[in-house]
Amino acid sequence: MGESTSEMEEVRVGVTWRHLVVTALATGVSTILAIWAVILAPVGAFPGVSGLYLAAAIYVPLSLWLGIWGCAAGYFSCVILGFVSTPFGIWSFVWATADFVEGLIPLVAFRAFKANVDLGAELKRPKELYMLLGVLVVNLIIAAIATPLLEIEIWQIIWIVTVIISVVLMISMYILNPSLSWLLYIIFGIFGAAIGSAIIGVSIPIIAGFAPAESFWVGFIGWFAGDLIVLSAIATPMMISLTGKIKKTSVFVENWFS
Repeated sequence: MGESTSEMEEVRVGVTWRHLVVTALATGVSTILAIWAVILAPVGAFPGVSGLYLAAAIYVPLSLWLGIWGCAAGYFSCVILGFVSTPFGIWSFVWATADFVEGLIPLVAFRAFKANVDLGAELKRPKELYMLLGVLVVNLIIAAIATPLLEIEIWQIIWIVTVIISVVLMISMYILNPSLSWLLYIIFGIFGAAIGSAIIGVSIPIIAGFAPAESFWVGFIGWFAGDLIVLSAIATPMMISLTGKIKKTSVFVENWFS
């Protein structure tokens, strides 16, 4: 019994091989989602940018579950994406900081305020919340249909509407669950993460000469809105349903690395 307790304490306070394995697995899954998203919904003149970046949906949960290891998974998956699907070459190592920052922003916010990352533990009106989550999923499906068809004006309008709906529904979720954790998640885990990563992810290709400067806002809006939609519709139910379970495992990170 003594050995078992000591082993558990070691797992909880120190970095173990489990963190490395989980990071590698998370990187693999993130890479597949990233490449698929870029192929499915590319954004104009910006290589590697997607209007529906599915990988972003797991970057925020991974960072809040795994700390810096989750941020690292986002970074390495973006490096691989850069080499596989863009002409960035060595610039991929710089460009990938966009996805590292996407996880880092909410992580810093939650650690700074010492807030509980388990959003599911603080549900005040769960029935209404789950109804809103259902609408978000339908909204995501509509956005997925609209994104590859943005050259057609009517689909542009539909896509914009899905972005607005995502914003309204996330604000509504906070109204239903007014807590520090939900406030931090919405401000930093969705809006802050999407804005921060979009600024870096669009600026680097322009600085490196891979995209025209005059198209900055096209790339920024595409990146930001695409991340916003998937974070609200996919990351949110992941945070609600899985965080409590992951906190009970040895890979959950309470601080930054362990």
